[in-house]
Amino acid sequence: MDDHQLWLLIKEGDRRAFDNIYHRYAEVIFSSIYKHISSRQDAEDILQETFIALWEKRHKITIESSLFNYLFSMARYRTLSYMRNNTVRPVSVELLDPLLREDSMTERTIRFAESAVQQEIQRLPDQMKRVYQLNSESGMDPRQIAEHLSISPNTVKNTLVKARKRLRHAATRLASFFFTLF
Repeated sequence: MDDHQLWLLIKEGDRRAFDNIYHRYAEVIFSSIYKHISSRQDAEDILQETFIALWEKRHKITIESSLFNYLFSMARYRTLSYMRNNTVRPVSVELLDPLLREDSMTERTIRFAESAVQQEIQRLPDQMKRVYQLNSESGMDPRQIAEHLSISPNTVKNTLVKARKRLRHAATRLASFFFTLF
């Protein structure tokens, strides 16, 4: 089950969906927190507080893009708050530097992400790439694409689903990479 489906279940109070998300992301989020503070116990506490806040505020939270990115942001802000409140110096100044120079890092990150997405699109099989580009870049709906390529509308819809699934998977890998930079 993908994150979006799990998030919808979590919003309805489904503990198993919440546990699934916890087990999917807890380790990588903990690693990121622990990189910045040297106390394992405090890193575990921040991790737990992050997931508790997600559960307790689930009815108020609106996630537009990625649940993983949302959790990452929650953990990052809690870690920075911990460091500020406990006057903790980061384990390495280099680890904190990208957070302090957010604009240049953001610009480089955006350029890298755009390039990575274009590479993933180029790796799609030819027909899938053509259908995806006609839909996303030309704004054609499935019926128009079907007419343009002389294929059935259902084939177009199925192809779009498969293309988006591949690109979501690639985006998840990319988000994991960015998360390790934190």
